[in-house]
Amino acid sequence: MKKIVVFLVTILLIVACAVPAFAYTVDVTAEPAEGGDVSVNDVAGGGEIPAGTNATIKAVARDGYIFAGWFRADGTPVDESGAEFTYTLEENRSYVAKFEKKYTVTVDASPQEGGSVSQSGTEYGLGDSVTVTANAVDSYNFIGWFTDPSAEDPVSTDQSYTFTITEDTPATLTAKFAATYQLDLTVSPEGTGSVTGAGAFPGGSVVTIGASPEKDWRFSGWYDAAIPGKIISTNPEYSFNLDENRTLGALFERSYTYILIWVLIWIGICFAVFVVVMRTIRHFRIARRRNRRRRPRRF
Repeated sequence: MKKIVVFLVTILLIVACAVPAFAYTVDVTAEPAEGGDVSVNDVAGGGEIPAGTNATIKAVARDGYIFAGWFRADGTPVDESGAEFTYTLEENRSYVAKFEKKYTVTVDASPQEGGSVSQSGTEYGLGDSVTVTANAVDSYNFIGWFTDPSAEDPVSTDQSYTFTITEDTPATLTAKFAATYQLDLTVSPEGTGSVTGAGAFPGGSVVTIGASPEKDWRFSGWYDAAIPGKIISTNPEYSFNLDENRTLGALFERSYTYILIWVLIWIGICFAVFVVVMRTIRHFRIARRRNRRRRPRRF
């Protein structure tokens, strides 16, 4: 009898050890399969875990992919933001680790001394929002973001540019900076006119300046202060590309037409006065002769 009891106890122990009673199954899969590796307690793909113990779920993205999130088998997102999380087993579970193709955006500055560039992240998934920022240093101005440093048309002229990652998103964005040049304007002689358009402008900018003469003066031309004797334009409204610091002068001269008009006016006035005076003298002479004729003669 004693042998039978020992035999039964032995059988029960063997069965208890062989059958994983009070164990739960935790399965993990990667989507897509080439996107990364998944495991439960460092066991690839998961398996049976004793009840009452903790299960550590882990996802590791492979090259070219980023981890996008954990989901249940029915597609419901798991309220866990990290690629690794731990929980206490309560039931059988299945998890799906979703991976997305990794996108990177390289930002550069041209020229390098023109300013600094930064971005809101380092790795992105399809549909992610990216913000790139450019900050110009003193004496430089930001021109725009370009997909190609040699391109003429920017994709944006905003210093802080936000866009969405698509399959066609360029791998590199270049922030172009241009040196700032100062344009000063003078009037010669002083007080003979006024000028507009002076200021600081990005290199290569098309600048338009204007000149207006004061009364009795006329605009003669624009000259460069570095070459004062050479007139570079006789147009009061002058446009040019500013690619260096410059000082331009507006030259004004006396308006001889205006003076001539006034001379003619004064000649006319003097002539009119002369005519009036001569007529008055003639009138007095005629009156005087008439008075002489009317006087009686004495014998």
